Amino acid sequence: MASKPGLLVTGASGFVGRHVVAQGRERFDIVATGRGSRPDWLPADVAWRTVDLLNRTSVADLPDDFPYVLHLASETVPSKFSTYDPLLDSVEMTLNLCRHLRSGRLLFASSCLIYAASSQPMTEEAPLDPRGHYGLTKQLCEAIVSRAASEGIIETAIARPFNHIGTGMRPDLVIPSIVRRVQDAEDGASILMAGLDSVRDFLDVEDIVEAYFAILGISPTQDRIFNVSSGVATSIGDVVRTVARVLGKPIGEVVFADRGNSADDTSIVVGDASKLRTLTNWAPQIGLEESLQKLTLSASAH
Repeated sequence: MASKPGLLVTGASGFVGRHVVAQGRERFDIVATGRGSRPDWLPADVAWRTVDLLNRTSVADLPDDFPYVLHLASETVPSKFSTYDPLLDSVEMTLNLCRHLRSGRLLFASSCLIYAASSQPMTEEAPLDPRGHYGLTKQLCEAIVSRAASEGIIETAIARPFNHIGTGMRPDLVIPSIVRRVQDAEDGASILMAGLDSVRDFLDVEDIVEAYFAILGISPTQDRIFNVSSGVATSIGDVVRTVARVLGKPIGEVVFADRGNSADDTSIVVGDASKLRTLTNWAPQIGLEESLQKLTLSASAH
């Protein structure tokens, strides 16, 4: 049996990282990393390295020749970026990692929030105008990753995923909050939402992970940036109504306060992943309703 290629995963204990481990362990020889000790949930056949990417001495203890690296380590909730501290930490972690590596291909998980507001589906060539500190963080880290590639030491690619849904999401995020709100509502009651009836492009985290694996397999070219999106525009109101349908819960009107929750809250964010679809066989396999079914079942089990 041929040996599996090595894959270093930073931020492996996070929401996306756990799915990367679950979906990738049969295809890659995974080395999962994080600041803490080995998680209880990590399968026995997956190696764990405790690494502080903010500490260059700690980073130096890692091998520098992984065939593949998936860089997920970062604060991932835009509302946490009220100061510049998470920005500076993310930039330093990315810089330390890129300085350390001496070969292989690195994929950086960026975000759709680096794009300027647009009423049209965004391609990779769409104008950039990061919203809030979170989007700016991703833009700065993209620049570091691109510079590492231009210096010829490692190959790099950048993924710009759109809105995630999936089991294991932080309970304070919008989608899990909607699930709880509908669950707790009286039958037939109106659902009051604090923000805008924004339109988003939702993807199941399992589909996003498969996109990351597909991007890692693309031969390096000068064009290294890939949207990861469904291209389907879904309003938050439609999400609320879909959750109610999944739960079998009769609800009344969905009412919005019509004001953004943060600098990152824009009315329409929808992506165009035609480039990724053309270069690979990737396409989303899990629809919104199925994603919400899995999420509600997971929430009920805890």
